[in-house]
Amino acid sequence: MCFCIVGLRLTIIYSVVDPRFWHSVTEDCINFTYSKCKIFTKGTMPSIYNYLWLHISQLIRVILFSDEERFLKCFPVRYLLCFMCFTGIVLNYSLKASMSVAIVAMVRHTYVPYHTVNVTMEKLDICPIRSTDITSYFHNGEFDWDEATQSHIMTAFFCGYVATQLLGGRLSELYGSKIVVGPGVFLTGMLSLLSPVAARLHVVAFIIMRVLSGAASGVIIPSVQGMVAKWWLVKERTLVGGIIIASLPVSVIISQSMSGVMAEFGGWPMIFYVFGGLSVLWCIPWIFIVYDTPESHPFISTEEKSSILASIGSQEKKSLPVPWLAILTSLPMWANTIMMMGTTWIGETVLTQLPTYFSNVLHFNLSQSGISSALPFIALIITEVCSSLLSQWIQTKGYVSKLMAYHIFNTVHSFGVAICLLCVTLVGCDSIIIVLLMILLMATDGIYAGGSLMNYLDLGSNYAGTLSGFMHTFTNMTGMLTPIVAGLFINGQETLTQWNKVFYVSIAVKLATYVVFLIFGSAESQPWNKPDLQ
Repeated sequence: MCFCIVGLRLTIIYSVVDPRFWHSVTEDCINFTYSKCKIFTKGTMPSIYNYLWLHISQLIRVILFSDEERFLKCFPVRYLLCFMCFTGIVLNYSLKASMSVAIVAMVRHTYVPYHTVNVTMEKLDICPIRSTDITSYFHNGEFDWDEATQSHIMTAFFCGYVATQLLGGRLSELYGSKIVVGPGVFLTGMLSLLSPVAARLHVVAFIIMRVLSGAASGVIIPSVQGMVAKWWLVKERTLVGGIIIASLPVSVIISQSMSGVMAEFGGWPMIFYVFGGLSVLWCIPWIFIVYDTPESHPFISTEEKSSILASIGSQEKKSLPVPWLAILTSLPMWANTIMMMGTTWIGETVLTQLPTYFSNVLHFNLSQSGISSALPFIALIITEVCSSLLSQWIQTKGYVSKLMAYHIFNTVHSFGVAICLLCVTLVGCDSIIIVLLMILLMATDGIYAGGSLMNYLDLGSNYAGTLSGFMHTFTNMTGMLTPIVAGLFINGQETLTQWNKVFYVSIAVKLATYVVFLIFGSAESQPWNKPDLQ
């Protein structure tokens, strides 16, 4: 192993000290190090070490010798596009996810004498405050917003978000995803930078800013999913869909774990400044790296382009007219949409309500609430990627049909979520058990990535952007409904009984939507997909 380290150091030293040695000494160092690595790893794990070093050496040659063709074979362009889509959604969704923590820091909470709280805890069906420092719980924000106003603020984003889902999907089909996603992220970032000014101006101005942010964000995911149909092989779509959708929990982990810390040490406006600024900067590489189709990308290798076109055909074609009536009357499409609505209901309940639940019911402080709310989404990422890999593998091996794989993963996902939520209602104020159950809940929620998540591509790949926008228009309505439903039940009564009602509704929604897909779901291309016009 020391030969590997020494060889890499020699490569860097010779390259920096004297550029004249780049093409001779550096190449010799690479070859020497690679040969020594082969000797060192012989009889242990040669295939893994040799494979890794082969790719590392190829990348070094590319950096030093501008060997573009070799680099493109080593690192396909579509992987880079996947990375850009992933990071773009992470930054954009962070602007949405951070609001559930930011609003806790923005609102002024009324002080309640500690002895009064302790006396009435059991009688009022609420959990005791465990901290001896009452001020660690009753943090003091800037704004006197009641729960109705807070509900309007949380719902405002989704009003704009829902309105542009279908528009984003159709625009990506007509004009390409590049000029839809990039401006969407940029506008959302700029609006985030202006949000603190709007909040201090008037609550109505802040609500309008949230609506506009939602409208700018709404075009992004349908456009990205439309890009999946144009860039990735058919056999890769389940995996790529799982990776891209994993960007949502990644954004929640980053935003909620960091937002509480930023709010405590830098004030709540820092949440908007940091995520807004990063979103604006992200648009710079997007402009130069991303292209709409394999045929139009100037840096793609011939080998990669050929493999993509052999799998999905040419994408340089006129957009087909959308068969709206056939889509609106398609039972499989509605089944897929309704199934995803149930999954989104769970996700939005956890995303928008969990920080409030941890803060107002379990009495976590701001940073504890943010970090505890982020932990379940770590489990979500792991299961999303693993379940999409497993689903793709069992389908490729022919162990089960595509539809059967969807049913298997959907079943585990739906009943797992329902059982975890039911257990939360039974454990009372045991905060450790509740956090663990929420982690397990989101782990089972991620199993959906191996199920019917990308089913709309099976039904109508020619209208991927439109179908994604159609589906997300309805599924994101749950983001508007979940805060309203929670507000109707809670209505100033932060008790266990009232919160349990919120969880019971979520269980019913999840299981009902699962049954709909079980009966009407399909994995076959629909007649309205018009394969004869390919």
